[in-house]
Amino acid sequence: MRRLQLASLCLALASFIAPSLPAQAPPPPQELQAENARIQDLWKGKKFEEALTILAARAQSPGFAQLAAETRAGVHYNMACAASLLGRRGEALAYLGTAVGEGLKDWTTFSVDTDLDSLRKEPGFLWLEGIVRERGDYVGILRRFKDYGPAGLPVPAFTYQAPDAADLAALRKTCRLDEVAGKGPEFERIVNLMRWVHAQVRHDGSSKNPEPMNALHLLEVCRAEKRGINCRMMATILNEAYLSMGFKSRQVTCQPLDEKDPDCHVITTVWSNDLGQWLYMDPTMEAYFTDGQGRPLSIAEVRERLISGGPLELSKGANWNGRPESPATYKAYMAKNLVRITCPMESAYGYESRSERRYVTLDGLGFPSRPARDAAGGLITHNPAAFWARP
Repeated sequence: MRRLQLASLCLALASFIAPSLPAQAPPPPQELQAENARIQDLWKGKKFEEALTILAARAQSPGFAQLAAETRAGVHYNMACAASLLGRRGEALAYLGTAVGEGLKDWTTFSVDTDLDSLRKEPGFLWLEGIVRERGDYVGILRRFKDYGPAGLPVPAFTYQAPDAADLAALRKTCRLDEVAGKGPEFERIVNLMRWVHAQVRHDGSSKNPEPMNALHLLEVCRAEKRGINCRMMATILNEAYLSMGFKSRQVTCQPLDEKDPDCHVITTVWSNDLGQWLYMDPTMEAYFTDGQGRPLSIAEVRERLISGGPLELSKGANWNGRPESPATYKAYMAKNLVRITCPMESAYGYESRSERRYVTLDGLGFPSRPARDAAGGLITHNPAAFWARP
């Protein structure tokens, strides 16, 4: 069974409406969450027929077509698993075909899910397996773009706003960030600030960004409206918190190969003077990576270890809105989203709301030839040394 990812459910209320049908409101995420929990309980009790009945009712319900394709695919995938476990291989393959037709790409689950073992020698399954692997073997895709090459246009030096800037000083004072960070070693202070952002706001991938997009306003809106924000806004808060405390940091947009895939992920990178390197920090998931010996890693190192299979340990306590995160699931998600990497040229308070912004993207060599500037005027480079230069 493919457990529905609630982070995806929060992106799930897609705008698709069948043109010949009246609009039907999609089910709220809470309803889907409760239903998914019920199905998991039935799975544990091996009550697959009952689970299949609930899933089939969901697939035929009003508003189902308005859910994100990923969510619809997950429902049909679970229907395939139930039918497979009940010994109904033809029915299972039909459901699986529907899931693949809706864009199923969860290769991490598909490749090892024992619920589908009764189907694995079926010719139809092998054909569907090839499609899912091509879409969702994210480590395999990342390996295709592992190499960098000619630098192209020079990359201007990234700049970082000084902590005594009025807005940053106000953020530091208002949020009592000195107390948040504590007086411990540098890495401990860096992690404390990341954990603080995670605790202040919940993630809501479907939320609209409130203007102006700066840390103090984002925190106030979330408090007043009891709402969440997306990963980009969470990374913005953490970036500005780091800057206010004198750390050089950047907001980092991690992007998949498919440029039409809206599900990228935004995290924060912060420079450690003690370690002499950039560090990977994800406030959405309260997560960072180490080398298995306790040494924290940079984004570049995480990417390389995903490709090579080197030691890569997710920090203890990583979670999405309080739900523990599976290291394997998170690694697969980041493998998908570390094909292209984009940072703003200037790291400063309120940068996301400026009318003019400049970005630079680090691309691998495997991409088709493209201009050194993208459609929005941002730079494209293949030079990781310049992109990750010491600040």
